[in-house]
Amino acid sequence: MSNYIPQNDAEFNLWQMSLTEIIEPNLTQWNISADDFTALKASQALWITAFTKASNKQNRTRAEVQSKDDARDSYEKVLRQFIAQWLANNAKVMNSDRERMGLTVKQVTRRPVSVPSSCPVGTVDFSVRLQHTINYADEATPRSKAKPAGVHGCEIWSKIDGSAPLDASELDFLGTNTSSPFSTTFEGKNAAKNVYYWLRWVNTRGEPGPWSRNITAMVAG
Repeated sequence: MSNYIPQNDAEFNLWQMSLTEIIEPNLTQWNISADDFTALKASQALWITAFTKASNKQNRTRAEVQSKDDARDSYEKVLRQFIAQWLANNAKVMNSDRERMGLTVKQVTRRPVSVPSSCPVGTVDFSVRLQHTINYADEATPRSKAKPAGVHGCEIWSKIDGSAPLDASELDFLGTNTSSPFSTTFEGKNAAKNVYYWLRWVNTRGEPGPWSRNITAMVAG
């Protein structure tokens, strides 16, 4: 918030007057320190006195002009500190209030979430009876468990027994897991059968990326 203060002295004077007139009735509502506002007003009074004396260009002295410049420099420092502490990041102050006071309103730029372009790679731990634990990571960073930017989680689909699936229509949806690993258990009748897994990332808008390669593991009985 560095470019909101007018350069011209006359414009600056009008702006700062309007600013304090808006702040004063809202001190309690905006939870602003009364002591800090009193200090602001004191600095304002010095500025107004110096500015008034230096406003008559025909009769003013060099000393009065210098006094006005010094008063403005001092007042600006107090203003900037006050604004930074009580107005710029105060949740009780609305952006519409900041616009009325002539302050810079921070713009929040949100990048659109893209559809995942990479896929997970995974391994299956089948050492526990009737249980598979799937550890997965992104193909671009296989040694890290961090998900790609914008990804909500990993969709896990499977097919039990038979030949390896050739199409997603052969798969059953197991769930969307937000952090590796993922575990699933089986009924005893599935012992010694092969289970085929396909994985894919899904972003925060529910849009899926490409499928992983087939991952196969046997159910230990």
